[in-house]
Amino acid sequence: MQTNFNLDQFLSPYIDMLNQTGVSRLNYYRYIIPKLVELNHPITIVETGTMWEPVERNQGAFTLIFADLIKNHTGGKLITIDISEEHMNNCKNNTRQFSDVIEYIVSDSVTYLESLSDEEVQQMDFIYFDSYDLNLKDPFPSQLHHYRELAAVYKRLSPNTYIAVDDNYSPDTWTQWLTWSTTGEFLGSEEIHISNISPIRILGKGTLIDCFLIDEGWERTNYVYQLGGGQLIGYNK
Repeated sequence: MQTNFNLDQFLSPYIDMLNQTGVSRLNYYRYIIPKLVELNHPITIVETGTMWEPVERNQGAFTLIFADLIKNHTGGKLITIDISEEHMNNCKNNTRQFSDVIEYIVSDSVTYLESLSDEEVQQMDFIYFDSYDLNLKDPFPSQLHHYRELAAVYKRLSPNTYIAVDDNYSPDTWTQWLTWSTTGEFLGSEEIHISNISPIRILGKGTLIDCFLIDEGWERTNYVYQLGGGQLIGYNK
């Protein structure tokens, strides 16, 4: 690790927001950021699903925080992919101070990842999957999309690549699920017990990714039984 890198100092501008987004996200950032600094070379991060809300809306601020890391500490680039041009324009506004280290890609994420050369995939140090919104009442479309993202690059990845997927729920837990209209109107809430839907596996964006990577010999990091909000789960080979 760079001897002058101070993790607490780096996270200090974001710590209040991260504390509100759930302990698993902050814990994972504390784990993965030193790992990326320790690589001691310009890093490449790929993110599916961009930071379309400002930092104060408590969405984890992945694009902003990791672009800050790249610009001020490691060098390299962050590739953020989103199918929505509106979302990407919002991200450009939210992250404009780091735009020189960000590639903003408006595309279906699977299509874009499939289009990358083997050399480009080999250069990925960290992939963060968070693109297709999860609906706990119908989770399979999101799960399948994220698995297809992984499948688009998996056989070409370096064995040293770090992988993470957001918004997952442990068996034998429950969460208060809020429903909103497409225009942002609050429609109601419902208590959902994860064990009623997925009694033995995590339920979330990463359900299929988790099954596949564990079978392939990868290890989970940052996985805990947690009530309430979804977990960001990481994987190392």
